[in-house]
Amino acid sequence: MSEALTKYLKDFSQFVPAEEPAPLAIEMPALSLDDDWAIEPEPAVDIEEEKRKAAAEAEEVTQQKLRAEHEAELEALKAQHQQELEAQRVRFEDEIAGHLATSVISMKQAIASNVEDACFKLFANLMERDMAERAASELSQQVLREIEGGFAGTIRISGPDRLLTKMREDLRDVDNHIDYDASDDIDIQVQMDSSVLMTRLAEFFQTLRGLSDE
Repeated sequence: MSEALTKYLKDFSQFVPAEEPAPLAIEMPALSLDDDWAIEPEPAVDIEEEKRKAAAEAEEVTQQKLRAEHEAELEALKAQHQQELEAQRVRFEDEIAGHLATSVISMKQAIASNVEDACFKLFANLMERDMAERAASELSQQVLREIEGGFAGTIRISGPDRLLTKMREDLRDVDNHIDYDASDDIDIQVQMDSSVLMTRLAEFFQTLRGLSDE
């Protein structure tokens, strides 16, 4: 080998191995199955028990969900029932108000009709009395005219006692003989020989009563 190369290459002619490190003297305690810190085996898993627990938990969750849904349905039904009761109350109040209004109107109409009928009947009674007295007075005047015209015979007058009293007063100064005959007939009849004077009060009052009964 040339001198030029030897200065760049390592000399392997004398190999000296590296010294091995001295082992560390660390005392380790001996492992024993009786030691407390020895690794214990994992307990065996009871599959059936785990299934039972899982099923119980699932059942509880399901029951809670069902209870919540049931309570929600009850609340919804209560709210709906309350709304229906309120709507029914409003409807009943409206119906009662309508019936009351109709009843009040009917009562007013009935009272007005009854008052009108009572007034009409009272008016009819007064009219009957007034008309009867007027008819009696007119007959008395007609009898006086007949007497003044020369009639000297007997005069017969029949009718209700009240009107006969009226005619007696009207004819009290007459010298002619007058026979008064009280009857149940409402009309007055005056007979002078063959002549007959008669009121038509019964027909008139019957028509008047028919109008009051309508």
